[in-house]
Amino acid sequence: MSNVNKPLKILMILHMPWNRNLGGARVQLELAEEFQLLGHQVEKFDILDAFPHSKFSRLTSLTRPSFATKARAYVEANAHRFDIIDAHQGNLPFSKGKLGFEGLLVARSVGLYAFCEEFASFEKTKWAIKPQGNPISRFLRNWRNKQESPYYLKSLEACDLINLPNFDELKYVKEQWGLEKKSVVFPFGLSEQRQQKFISVIPPSEIRLSHQEIVFIGYWSPRKGSRDWAEIIRRIKEKIPKAKFLFLGTGVDPAQVLADLEQPPCEWIKIVPSYDSEELPELLSTATVGAFPSYMEGFGFAVLEKLASGLPTIAYDIPGPRDMLSSLDTKLMVSVGSVEEFANRLIDILQLSPKSYSILSEQCVQKAKRFSWKEIARAHLEVYTELLQSIK
Repeated sequence: MSNVNKPLKILMILHMPWNRNLGGARVQLELAEEFQLLGHQVEKFDILDAFPHSKFSRLTSLTRPSFATKARAYVEANAHRFDIIDAHQGNLPFSKGKLGFEGLLVARSVGLYAFCEEFASFEKTKWAIKPQGNPISRFLRNWRNKQESPYYLKSLEACDLINLPNFDELKYVKEQWGLEKKSVVFPFGLSEQRQQKFISVIPPSEIRLSHQEIVFIGYWSPRKGSRDWAEIIRRIKEKIPKAKFLFLGTGVDPAQVLADLEQPPCEWIKIVPSYDSEELPELLSTATVGAFPSYMEGFGFAVLEKLASGLPTIAYDIPGPRDMLSSLDTKLMVSVGSVEEFANRLIDILQLSPKSYSILSEQCVQKAKRFSWKEIARAHLEVYTELLQSIK
């Protein structure tokens, strides 16, 4: 086994703010915390470091230099200080020679870009999504996407190691690009402290079942299932009139959510556009069952945290959630887009006996405990250290 006790200097690079409330950033941020607890040094270079004086708007994001250009300049100036660079896919589409870096270069996926492109095509077909924004913005966005789209594959080809969040992505990387030999799968996780916070506020099963509350966590968008919810609600209310719905972290005005749900303001639908990450355990404590009709994920923090809260969670059978739910209970997954089946599974959970619900709830907690950041961080370091030794 490689020696992972030697202090390493690690640079995290990401094209978004270093913010725990953002799922994409949270992965590296929380891994960094675990690395530091193990005695390693971690620094970051994020979008705010790249553009510290910018007034962020849709227009400036389309007209400023690419993040990759800024990241390259930073690495060229600081490469000598780091043993490992862990960058989001597309952030460093350059060879180590061009970067002047001799350590381990990692390209990280928190949702493979190729899968995002596939969903974008699917979305246009399924829902006839029309272009949004004014023509100038659309032109600039399309131009920028055309310029930067090649960065994603280039970054995977240039790196020493591809870090993937689920096994479906590993299969794709193998079959489409033949890059499986330098790929590794690491799931996302929770810290021991956060897991304990969820557990500490779990109420008795009888109380949870009496609430009859269904909870969704995620940004309100077609990718996360927003177009399916109106029918899901109608089907559930037909069978369980007292059912309630909680939508967390939608990121949009509640009026827009209600319009998509085809419902007026009412006491049985609660919408929380944003919340602090530390508030989530308490917010989930009133719920009975989780619902996650997402069409595309890297891993799915929303599923993992509901499991940690003891909430049986129904999800579409997609990469990410599949890695958590398939070995827990296959009845928790339904075919992608099967709204009737999705609603029926939620109804089944709401109608469980307290004993059956309690058993399933405890299984959810135990499943979540298997996704420990502490252990995942140690596994990262073993792989990173072994590869670092082999290239030096």
